[in-house]
Amino acid sequence: MTVIKHNEVQQHLERFTQDTGSAPYPVYLLFGEEVLTKTALQTILDLLMPVTARQYNYEALDGSPENILDAVQRLNTYALLDSGKIVALFDSPLFSAGQKGTASPENTQQKGVSSGDAADILIAAMTDTFPKNHYLIMTAPAVDKRRRLYKLMEETGLVVDCSVPQGNRQADKVAQDAVLRESMQALLSKRKKTLESSAFAALCNMTGFDLQTFQNNLNKLMDYVGDRKAITVADVTFVLERTKQDPIYEFTNALSDKDVGNALFYMNSLLANGYHELQLIAASVNQIRRLLVIRQFIDDTAGSTWQANMSYNAFRDQIMPLIKSHDQNLKEQLVAWDQSLSDSDRVEEKSKKRSSVTTDLLIAPNPNNAYPVYKQLQKVVKFNASELIDALTTLSQADGRLKSSGQPPRSIVADVVLRICGSGG
Repeated sequence: MTVIKHNEVQQHLERFTQDTGSAPYPVYLLFGEEVLTKTALQTILDLLMPVTARQYNYEALDGSPENILDAVQRLNTYALLDSGKIVALFDSPLFSAGQKGTASPENTQQKGVSSGDAADILIAAMTDTFPKNHYLIMTAPAVDKRRRLYKLMEETGLVVDCSVPQGNRQADKVAQDAVLRESMQALLSKRKKTLESSAFAALCNMTGFDLQTFQNNLNKLMDYVGDRKAITVADVTFVLERTKQDPIYEFTNALSDKDVGNALFYMNSLLANGYHELQLIAASVNQIRRLLVIRQFIDDTAGSTWQANMSYNAFRDQIMPLIKSHDQNLKEQLVAWDQSLSDSDRVEEKSKKRSSVTTDLLIAPNPNNAYPVYKQLQKVVKFNASELIDALTTLSQADGRLKSSGQPPRSIVADVVLRICGSGG
């Protein structure tokens, strides 16, 4: 099984070339982030075939199922020159979950195939042997590792993983930061430039994890500074415009922290990127409701145990068991209420069908992941119960004003931010 990361391609292929005297794999699969995939592809092409030979012996096709048979036929046709042949299929859907990869009957009949599945055609071709120095390269935006075609790629060829986690967990952010820094160093070293650490942070804040935009902006900055070696944060803020699309939780988190500046900043950012004011109000209601549940839990159950400066380990050992018990009691109470509202003659029948109900008011929906709950409890100390109830009232009033008044919608949301963040002084 040969699967490597995008930044290991050069070293891996050079080592195998030295050991075997020739390119080691007849087929290559590159999947994941588009920019990283293109970089890895270029590296593989440079190692497999000189640029001068590619004009006649390198063929690139769209990776749609209808082109699979054509690609196989081209691979099995001998090249004009001794340098071999490379056929590339870009953005193939054959590796994605839910894609059967069936070629259309009309198309396959035109190409001499009575019926067929594109993946099976490719599997059959890979099971045989391509002519010497003939290579198949495929790229895909994503892969389903359970698919037979993918497993065969691992067995017979080289799979290059160019994927980058897109989530917002700390581990995902670390991985994204590493990719951006790697890309930054590669571009800066070519032109012998440097980027201040504060300028890198500002650049990331401008683009988010958008590797193509990040690279384009960095090239723009290097052009702007000219002969000057160092790129500063002042250069970043002067030259670039912010294109990062912020997630809505950044807004609700700022609201929970009573951070007026960031709450207004993310409000404007979200509205500029197509969010509706009512979406911000709805998200804020959900956040305040959760904080109110946590606040009541602290006041009623954990008041003598919970401390805002409590360590995470102490929270996990002392508070999480109380939270699990609280959530279980809530679920049981909701089931009892649901049954009590049902017709008395059907209570027994319904209780058999529904032993639980769903709710978004659990403090720990995933009790195995305690850290986000720990951070929520730290936020709630900035509010008392009456402030949170007032915040819900403010949000309800804002909802009505957005739907019925003629006031500017943005100013209504801004007023909500100022009222909630200014509560308690």
